[in-house]
Amino acid sequence: MADSDKIRVLIVDDIADTRDNIEKLLFFEKDMQVVGKAATGREAVNLSKQLQPDVVLMDINMPDMDGIAATEAIMSQVPNTQVIMMSVQGETDYLRRAMLAGARQFLTKPVGGDELASSIREVYRLQQTQRRFVVAAQQEEEEEAAGQIIAVYSPKGGTGKSVIASNLAVALKLLPGNRKVCLVDANLLFGDVGVMFNITTKKTISDLTSRIDDLDAELLNDVMVTHNSQIKILIAPPDPQTGELVTADHLRAVLDALRRHYDYVVVDTQSSFQDQTMTVLDAAARIVLLMTMELSAIKNVRQFLEVAELLEYPDEKVVLVLNKASGRFGIKVEQVEANIQHKVAAQIGYAPYEVADCINRGVPLIIDKQGHQVAADITNLAYLLTGKATARATKSEAQPKKEEPRGLFARLTKTKR
Repeated sequence: MADSDKIRVLIVDDIADTRDNIEKLLFFEKDMQVVGKAATGREAVNLSKQLQPDVVLMDINMPDMDGIAATEAIMSQVPNTQVIMMSVQGETDYLRRAMLAGARQFLTKPVGGDELASSIREVYRLQQTQRRFVVAAQQEEEEEAAGQIIAVYSPKGGTGKSVIASNLAVALKLLPGNRKVCLVDANLLFGDVGVMFNITTKKTISDLTSRIDDLDAELLNDVMVTHNSQIKILIAPPDPQTGELVTADHLRAVLDALRRHYDYVVVDTQSSFQDQTMTVLDAAARIVLLMTMELSAIKNVRQFLEVAELLEYPDEKVVLVLNKASGRFGIKVEQVEANIQHKVAAQIGYAPYEVADCINRGVPLIIDKQGHQVAADITNLAYLLTGKATARATKSEAQPKKEEPRGLFARLTKTKR
């Protein structure tokens, strides 16, 4: 067993022979290591802060600072360390005082080797259990405080993902509340978000991959671009060759980092089931699923909804949005809903000329034409996404996955088992 895996023990007693005898009792315990010995209470406190032992074996009667006072000091200054009090006197008053000071157990001297080792293991086990509960509580608090990832996705190209993602990010920023919003272009091969905002920059998401373990607010801010609307934008790689070097793990780490610094992280995605895209969809609290009124788009959306069910996405996670809505296509929304067995949550109007003009000038429509119906529709979508309760990630989504099957087919096969 490596030393790092052993229970680290500090022995405290004012009698040298007692300290040595206890050390000899523990010498043959393979899962324990005596990391230090102290002769006084003050020395015990100082060594505890320096050595950070798992368990302190504390004599109750010592000069200068007795075991009770030393235990109280250790509990306040080295909270992850546990204390086992020892005394030749086993009166109830000693036991009560030891427990009030924070000691986990009370042993009466002389202590046998088996009893001592058993007590150390039990105290250590209780402390490890407590640590896990504390860590779990901290993680839950972080998840509650973290921002939401909103993925804009369509299984078919040409539905207007980049337009909607770009305008939606601005709409979220314009809502009351002064939210911190960023936009990520996760279409790693052919990203268009830079065109939507007329952004020219050499810094892209690929610049983060070499420093993926150092993602902090300063680094993210250095790579991202600040738009006039005060949203932050993370641009896609400059070419497909560079984009292929950004892995699913890279993307997951970037999104996790952004969630810690922004209220809303809007992600434009690629129309695929590649690992990178599935990583975004898994991490998202809401998926804005875009559909247009062509039969091919409707078919693809129905197939995606079937996949989402197999992947056990909660129903409220997928927000179906009809983009380019117009009565001229000869298909009614009610007919589509009946066919795909899913309600259309929002509709965004059809304005091909206005949208094309805004794209060509690099100005989001929601800024350039605030009074337009499409701008109002996107604003309503932003209200919808912020007003409804969001789906929490399941355990399998929230935690790093070990050797997860690659590709959609492998994942669906695993799901069916």
